[in-house]
Amino acid sequence: MNYALGLTLLRVLFVPVVILLLYLPVPGLVPALVFALLSLTDWLDGYVARKYGQGTELGKFLDPLADKILVLSVLVALAVQLRVEVFSVLALLIRELAVMGLRCAVLERDGAVVAASKLAKWKTAVQMLAIFLLLLNVPQLPLVKEIYYLSVVLAIVSGLEYFRDNRSCLK
Repeated sequence: MNYALGLTLLRVLFVPVVILLLYLPVPGLVPALVFALLSLTDWLDGYVARKYGQGTELGKFLDPLADKILVLSVLVALAVQLRVEVFSVLALLIRELAVMGLRCAVLERDGAVVAASKLAKWKTAVQMLAIFLLLLNVPQLPLVKEIYYLSVVLAIVSGLEYFRDNRSCLK
């Protein structure tokens, strides 16, 4: 295992820590900072993979999966706490499962991993920002819900983009 892949796996292994912090009597800044650090590993693993030639097909597959596990786990916990609407988390879950299924179909058919689109990368960045702000749990913080719903819209649009760009796999 290389360093880039290790950072990706670290992101997944520390998801329970963020979830646990949501249920402990700690200031919102604590889970928000842990989430931010884990989110930064998304950028860092890509940087390490490119700079040191550690990019692998497994890494290309696991990196977006690690993002999904981190983001969806925290969003489910926030939905349980009634801090985000369940329907929005379900929409994101359906989108992620559909895109993951499409990625698997393309991998099986072509033997290639579907790279994240620019719009999907923006979606991930906006999603992680929104979750960080939600985790802070500062009700008077402006635009938090708007940023979160922007991430939902970006998720749906980028999901549709994946299906448009890979529609030959659906035949």
